[in-house]
Amino acid sequence: MPKIVIDGEELEVAAGTTILQAALSKGSEIPHYCYHPGLSIAGNCRMCLVEVEKAPKLVIGCYTPVADGMVVHTGSEKVKAAQAAMMEFFLINHPLDCPICDQAGECRLQEYAVAYGDGKSRYTEPKLALSKAVDIGEHVMLDQERCIQCSRCIRFCDEVTGTGELRFFERGERSQIGIFPGKRLDNLYSGNVVDLCPVGALTLKEFRFATRVWYLKNTPSVCAGCARGCNVVVGVGQQQTQMTTRGQQDDRVKRVVARVNEQVNGHWICDIGRLSYAREQEAQRLERPHVMGVAALYDEAVAAFGAKLAAGAREGKLGIVASPRALCEDLYAWSRVTSGFGGSKRAVKRLVSGEDDRLLLRADKGANSRGAAWIFGSDADEDDVWAAVAEGRITTVLVLGDTLDAADTSVPPSGARVDLLFAGPFVSPASAAAAVAIPSASWSEADGTFVNFEGHIQRVRRCHLPLGEARPGWRIAADVAAVQGLELPDWSEAGDVLKSLAEDVKAFEGVTAEGLGLLGVRPSAAAGV
Repeated sequence: MPKIVIDGEELEVAAGTTILQAALSKGSEIPHYCYHPGLSIAGNCRMCLVEVEKAPKLVIGCYTPVADGMVVHTGSEKVKAAQAAMMEFFLINHPLDCPICDQAGECRLQEYAVAYGDGKSRYTEPKLALSKAVDIGEHVMLDQERCIQCSRCIRFCDEVTGTGELRFFERGERSQIGIFPGKRLDNLYSGNVVDLCPVGALTLKEFRFATRVWYLKNTPSVCAGCARGCNVVVGVGQQQTQMTTRGQQDDRVKRVVARVNEQVNGHWICDIGRLSYAREQEAQRLERPHVMGVAALYDEAVAAFGAKLAAGAREGKLGIVASPRALCEDLYAWSRVTSGFGGSKRAVKRLVSGEDDRLLLRADKGANSRGAAWIFGSDADEDDVWAAVAEGRITTVLVLGDTLDAADTSVPPSGARVDLLFAGPFVSPASAAAAVAIPSASWSEADGTFVNFEGHIQRVRRCHLPLGEARPGWRIAADVAAVQGLELPDWSEAGDVLKSLAEDVKAFEGVTAEGLGLLGVRPSAAAGV
């Protein structure tokens, strides 16, 4: 492999690696706009110019492959002068509206202007006026004046989605980004162009003017929208006591953006997953426990819940219908509790709609369908449970409500004579019909694990505190066990439950919360999964 020297540091990289990639691999920043690891190399922004010894002129780092013995300087005087010139060029027509721009706080033009610009411009002519706040798609707005023509969005639509809605029009200083006449940017992955845009030219309608990015608390997690399990960063608003607008005074989820995981979703997420948090945020929450339709204290509800659950299990007439978005820890805890009481017939609701697409989206909307199958059994079927209810073989059913969408929670068939127990985040027909209903944490409120359709085990992280009196599902199960005198391990956090799960279920053998890290793991070969 070639050995090169970058800013006095020698490193060995694979043949074909570009200078920019080599620098990034060692943690060295070379400024760039048009380069993106998930797209082809365009080489048109010229911010990544570097000096290579014995080369007659500066070269672009994103396109130039390394060669054995190459010596590269990324901060020489020639490079600094070129970077300052490029920044001056980018700002010729760019509006200086940072205070009102949604990209402020995470804008590379701002950052590079400070780090690499010289703070002045020789151009005194009026700036070119282009269209602002152009509605180009269901989720995306365009401000043509802010575009620096990096072409990332164009290449995404050409190379990733293959839909080709975007293009540059006109030439020279009149060149501008836009959509083809008669077309709209309405593909299922359109929100990724907003993530790709290094400036404020493309913004997401649903996040536009919702809050400032420096008020967000960002948490790495996993999308619950389908069985793909895309890696995401969840941005939650942080309360600012001196702010007056309602949108900046709550801790609700404000946006979801893609997080890179080459084994699962690469660099992208679909729009359905990107905006799935809205279903969680807009649904009516079950904030307090209820017994026979009347609000009750948590301890009272747990006692009533435990008595009915234990009685149904001991009689051999208990069923469980779980959401395929329930965390592995919650499923295991309820499985352990009901087994301790005498057993149950277990099933997982099927959430299947549409078809798999060629990129990420799966027809199976159960983010933890495979994990649920590993814990509850792959032959478990919701219809079998309700059929047993109709025949009188099951008289008590525990429904574990969906953690993302109230509409996806299982509901007993009309006329079913059953003692219903409910644990879930949302008000639903199931919670309304339940003899005892206890609120549990929703998708963004609990720590735990999901297993995607390929068997990749990943961590879901709590982004904010549960609403009202909601608790993690495993905690409720442990409290129910305690009130009935059933001894369980001393679980104090989700990681403790995962440890017990890894000891009992072969597919999770050797899995720990720490070992999952940010990118998750495949099950061990010894597990035979």
